[in-house]
Amino acid sequence: MLTIKGLNQFYGGSHTLWDIDMRIETGSRTCLMGRNGMGKTTLLRCVMGLVPAATGEISFDGGTDLRKLSADQRASLGIGFVPQGREIFSQLSVEENLRMGLIAKRERPADALDRVYATFPILKQFLRRRGGDLSGGQQQQLAIGRALLLQPKLLILDEPCEGIQPNIVHEIGDLILRLNEETGLTVLIVEQKLPFARRVASDFRILDKGRHVAQGPIGDLSDEMVRHHLTV
Repeated sequence: MLTIKGLNQFYGGSHTLWDIDMRIETGSRTCLMGRNGMGKTTLLRCVMGLVPAATGEISFDGGTDLRKLSADQRASLGIGFVPQGREIFSQLSVEENLRMGLIAKRERPADALDRVYATFPILKQFLRRRGGDLSGGQQQQLAIGRALLLQPKLLILDEPCEGIQPNIVHEIGDLILRLNEETGLTVLIVEQKLPFARRVASDFRILDKGRHVAQGPIGDLSDEMVRHHLTV
């Protein structure tokens, strides 16, 4: 589904990603893990075209070269992105926020919004409410709903549990599992909460100081790996 080869990225004179080789398999639920500042969000933003990669390859869904495409073109291929902090439009209504998600979709199913409302009934209840007036959990549901309007093949979520009440965290986990099982949606998640990762992910990848240092099925994530690469 997503293949990264020899990826390097710099912020000014700082080398942030070092020769990243990584593959996200079709139909997997992969958790990208690592301590703060290890390059996880930067890697996602490189995939989405929001920050430039210095060298390397990023290919999607059978070989499409993402580095030649703009961020909106990448989204139109079927990559849904829920950024850290959600980045909804606080002054726009819930409905307006969702409709912004349709801009990148060339073919728009007539029932696209209805599907999102069925998944997140609270959004239909609050259609006219401004995004900035929603709770953190409701904003996260809005951000995920906006991404799902693309009917993505790959859904990327950056810290979906951050600042969210436990019941919504559980619902998000249930949603990921259900979408993966029922539609085959491939999911790439950055998440530091180990219980959530162990429950939801099928596989893991670990970044340490900008390098890809470990990977495997989530059941192979040992206590020693956690101590060495994840414990603060």
